[in-house]
Amino acid sequence: MKMGEVAVTLRLMPESADVDLAHLEAEIKSRMKVHSISREPIAFGLEALRVVAVVPDAAGGTEPLERELSTLAGVGNIQVVDVRRLL
Repeated sequence: MKMGEVAVTLRLMPESADVDLAHLEAEIKSRMKVHSISREPIAFGLEALRVVAVVPDAAGGTEPLERELSTLAGVGNIQVVDVRRLL
């Protein structure tokens, strides 16, 4: 049986409002298959990145994706918001 893909939506909080979000977006796109990235206002000029990435529906779930994103400079924390199987 062929393995499917899932769309994982994550909220990526930068370490501070000083993090260059454009550079962070480019880094994310260079490392994984991204469906979309948008910015989400949080407070006091701070914005989070809402990343929708497409990953194989494999054992380990979102862990490899979260681990990869956590290695990027400027990333404060990562929260999985949604996971959906792609048809």
